[in-house]
Amino acid sequence: MTTLLAPLQRYFAPPPPAPRLPDEEVRRVYPGYRWRALEATFIGYATYYLLRDNIPIVTKEMAGSLHYTREMLGDIMAVTALCYGVSKFLMGAVSDRSDARKFMATGLLLTAICNFAFGASTDYHVHLALWAVNGFVQGMGWPPCGRVMGHWFSERERGMTFSIWNTSHNVGGGIAGVIAAESATQLGAW
Repeated sequence: MTTLLAPLQRYFAPPPPAPRLPDEEVRRVYPGYRWRALEATFIGYATYYLLRDNIPIVTKEMAGSLHYTREMLGDIMAVTALCYGVSKFLMGAVSDRSDARKFMATGLLLTAICNFAFGASTDYHVHLALWAVNGFVQGMGWPPCGRVMGHWFSERERGMTFSIWNTSHNVGGGIAGVIAAESATQLGAW
């Protein structure tokens, strides 16, 4: 099993520690790096929510176009939540031993693939499986964000920076709602 996972372990391996910069250099570049860390994790996590919170908005259109019952739609949303919860627990441990940039980007790529594949299918069982996988890879979002924020901001600053960062899921979910509703309105079908 270890030999099968070796390529993944190498790919996700965290970069080696960078040499410490002189104090004057730290004072000059550190604020910009901190802002980039907050900005990148904010945008990345908002994108996760853009790709997670899009089904509830179009359930009516899916039911009409695909003849899904309320139970079928509920199953799709429930399997997503269940797989997301399990993954968030497991991915926290994996993320702690990974390069946060690669880990988060891989999760976003996989969830985007799930979203495109979901839209290309009309089969309930395919949708259920894709949204289970989507829920699982969605768990790759929070752990690297929390780790990056914890590395770049002191304990004294974390309340303020995490409260700013925590609005990212509202931004992503809000954008998902607008895009999904507008698409359903303009295209007339799910």
